[in-house]
Amino acid sequence: MTLPFYILKRELDYNYMTEETKSKQIDILIVGGSGPVGLFAANLAVKSGLTTRIVDIEAEPQHWGRGDWLHGRTLEILDYTGLNTDLLGTGSKVETLAVHHQLPPRNQTATAGRTSIDFVPESIVTKYKHLLCVGQHITESNFQHTLSENGIQIERPVTVTQFTREEGEDYPILATLENKKSHSTEMVRAKYLLGCDGAHSSIRKQIGIEYEGQGSKQNCGVLDALVQTNFPDRKSISFVRGPFGSHACLFPRENNLTRVMVELPSDERDKNQIPLETVQSEARRALLPHRVEFLAVMWWTVYSVGQHVANQYTDKKEDDDDNIIPRVFLCGDACHSQSPTLGQGLNTGIGDVFNLMWKIAMVNAGLAKPSLLSTYETERRPVAQKVIAIDRLVSGNDLKDEPLMSLIQENQKFTTGFGISYATAATSSLSLRVGDRAPDFKVVAYNTGKKARLYELWHTKNSWCFHLLILAGDLTHTAERVTQALETFNDKKWNWLQIHLITTTTQRGVIDSLPSTAINKQALLIDKINQAQCHHGYNVKDTNAPAAVIVRPDLHIGWIGMLSSSMEDWLANEINLDFKGWNVLEAE
Repeated sequence: MTLPFYILKRELDYNYMTEETKSKQIDILIVGGSGPVGLFAANLAVKSGLTTRIVDIEAEPQHWGRGDWLHGRTLEILDYTGLNTDLLGTGSKVETLAVHHQLPPRNQTATAGRTSIDFVPESIVTKYKHLLCVGQHITESNFQHTLSENGIQIERPVTVTQFTREEGEDYPILATLENKKSHSTEMVRAKYLLGCDGAHSSIRKQIGIEYEGQGSKQNCGVLDALVQTNFPDRKSISFVRGPFGSHACLFPRENNLTRVMVELPSDERDKNQIPLETVQSEARRALLPHRVEFLAVMWWTVYSVGQHVANQYTDKKEDDDDNIIPRVFLCGDACHSQSPTLGQGLNTGIGDVFNLMWKIAMVNAGLAKPSLLSTYETERRPVAQKVIAIDRLVSGNDLKDEPLMSLIQENQKFTTGFGISYATAATSSLSLRVGDRAPDFKVVAYNTGKKARLYELWHTKNSWCFHLLILAGDLTHTAERVTQALETFNDKKWNWLQIHLITTTTQRGVIDSLPSTAINKQALLIDKINQAQCHHGYNVKDTNAPAAVIVRPDLHIGWIGMLSSSMEDWLANEINLDFKGWNVLEAE
């Protein structure tokens, strides 16, 4: 098997180091690595061929509690990166979100109500039309197992006590690691440092980044338990507005567990002084007239509702050409935090890492200019800001009279992850934009006649790739134009670009008569499901004029338009990839 360029480059560099230098110089140092965000980052770093160390200040992993919602977009990402295999068979799949209005006992003047929606909007084309509810410790265990298969272990209890950045060095980050048990220290050099160390991030504090936002005096309780109840809607995400004004949420988890979150009444006590009995009592009160008994509580806590976002996501230093080249990055709760009401924290952190790691890998390999790394903050910080704005509406009760279901439904595409976009210009909601998630349509493989999703066809095991979709329309009219474009790739060996030819032509005789020198019929894809949904979904209105879409390694659209040389300009100017010499003719 031919190794990707950036893995081969790393192997060559590594062979010329002394044994002592090898252990002290690494590509990427991840701090706070026992959580899912740090573990996900480490897995992607290893898959990218980056030498990696991952440290965590905790002596042992946590076994219960914390984030347990994996939204559909996150499941797509984990599937694409090969990290969801064990998770899907473990958690509880939830397809419905419901809001219940409970009434006081013996109230004869009004009726209780239930409204519900599909958890994922019907308009979203995806393999994952559900939410997966699974304990965070299971997600972490899955990630850690995959990481250990590649020879990487979390170093505990270890943290970075200080670090400096020295310009002009190949490994500019000089970090001091301290083992909190033995108190031994070690100096390590790294090209990049990731702070995945939570809301109280030491890395964020060391580079002086502000954590902007506010907390509140509103306390909420949360617990994971085996319960016995006659509440009728235990298979949905159920938001309950209780008969006496209290609010609760409950939903199923793995192994017949139920998570219950409940709003607690105003209390002068510190949240750490509120006992489990208060949380259980308020949960029972919110669910009236239904009964609930807690047979066994596995984990519980009380938290204060609050929202924060870092005022920047990276360190910012200029190089000799006045370009800002970040080397230190914050991910997950280290740069944003909010209430658990809509399960955004873990999913937003996974999105942070997925956006960042392909950029680091390509810059490290010399395939992309270093300024690409600055787009991490410009793309991901607005996402966190919107997460927090929605969270304030739903959990902060800024609009007490606004129906909860209306708020959820209005923001549903975004909160499930499918509507997250890096587009800079507004346009019709029916039109795809550069920066939007690339839809995962089904097509038919010409050589086998089998259906397949685009993401399955784009999956690569060892490297990050751009994907060029040539939407050829009807090949009886576009074959010559498409052939001219494809012939330019015959001598190219670009392992960072995959080409996918998709046509609406279904007649085998027409396809078989086409020249085989440029068109690889074994890889040809037929768009004949739901009246050529792939062409229509990617805005191809004229099937007699070939169009093209460049999909970024993180499955967002990088470029979309007619088959032309402007694609080369985008890759050269925005990404600085080695795309010279294609020179596709402009469409007539």
